[in-house]
Amino acid sequence: MLASAETLRFDPEYFQKAHLADAAHAKSNPTQFVSFDQLGLRVDGSAFYPGIEEYYGQGDLPFLRVADVDSIIDFEGCTRIPAELCERFNTLSLVHPGDIVFTKGGSIARIGLVTEDAAASRDLIFLDSSKLSEPDRLFVYLYFQTGFFNRMLVRSSSQTAQPHLTITLVRNLPVFLGSDKFKKLCLKLVQDSYAKRKQSLEQQAAAEQTLLQALGLKNWQPPEHLTYTRRASEALAAERLDSDFFAPARYATIKKLADMPHRLLSECCNSVRELLDPTKSQGIAVVRNFDVTDALKPALDDSKEIIDVEELGSTKKIMKPGDVVISRLRYYLRQIAVVRTSKSVPAVGSTEFIVLRPRKGISPELLMVFLRSQPVQTILKYCQEGNQHPRFGESNLLEIPFPEVLLEHSEEIIAHIRQAHAAHQEAQA
Repeated sequence: MLASAETLRFDPEYFQKAHLADAAHAKSNPTQFVSFDQLGLRVDGSAFYPGIEEYYGQGDLPFLRVADVDSIIDFEGCTRIPAELCERFNTLSLVHPGDIVFTKGGSIARIGLVTEDAAASRDLIFLDSSKLSEPDRLFVYLYFQTGFFNRMLVRSSSQTAQPHLTITLVRNLPVFLGSDKFKKLCLKLVQDSYAKRKQSLEQQAAAEQTLLQALGLKNWQPPEHLTYTRRASEALAAERLDSDFFAPARYATIKKLADMPHRLLSECCNSVRELLDPTKSQGIAVVRNFDVTDALKPALDDSKEIIDVEELGSTKKIMKPGDVVISRLRYYLRQIAVVRTSKSVPAVGSTEFIVLRPRKGISPELLMVFLRSQPVQTILKYCQEGNQHPRFGESNLLEIPFPEVLLEHSEEIIAHIRQAHAAHQEAQA
């Protein structure tokens, strides 16, 4: 049996029955599968490169990371960097429209189709499928998302403390051959899905524009000064010494919102701190950071995998349908979504999430759009502290002014978001 293990592994995970059946099927049907080499495709990845966090948000080139990839690539919410970095660091690789990426670290074996030029982080493996015809590359893209290929990807991962895919072993995985008729059918399915996704994004953008117009901030930009001063008493009161927290952009944005009749967010919603009692639950659905990368992908839905309480490794916050969850970690400020699920399955997430439960008269959709808007994002950006894992505090969030004028446009914003969510579901289907 060890002879069948290319990596000379003998751990039980490698020899699961499903994995053995998949390998046997591919081997016994050699005419139905080809290698990447036979298709003329190259499997590659970015090598190590210097830290470039300081350039995040300073350019127009999408920088793709694990959190941006999950069936589709979140080009709308991903970090962007200056394009010239790829010239300065030749180990920072570019991917092009039509290429396909795999997540090799973090959450492994997620697939994404590249739709615009981008730089790829070192936690992604990519395939230069852009050289294939459109029917061929979209067929391969769909094949990569099947359970059959996903199991082979996971099986090929290195079994360390945190599994990683390796370029060497991914190169050896078989690619299924389909008929031209079948490929054309798959092409139409993908094109229809992306058309629905475009509708979804347009409705989401319309909701955001409606909100900004209501605030009178559609084209407003907070001032950025090269130098500024603050009193020592302000620093002591805030218990912060970093310059970002006292940036004029943050102050000006807060003032702009506060100049309108308003309530603080703490008066509009409750911050939920209820923790899971493992003795009172069995099946649990867990919300992770990548579940809220897209505002229109429910933070939780009824298709979410249910796990046993005993598998939970740390304390978890309880979430309920209609709650708005916000990830406060790192640079994922727009990772904000509404929890949509039945009441039958408890939902929990890391204590790194802030969970807001809107009070009467405040819809979760309106709250989500407000939190994802440019003014609020500006405030949160300058409230982050820490180097390795920058985050903003719950008090920073709850002290943001919520202008009353938004309630007059609530129904219009809700309608846009619900239409966007419906189109998003059709795209996923």
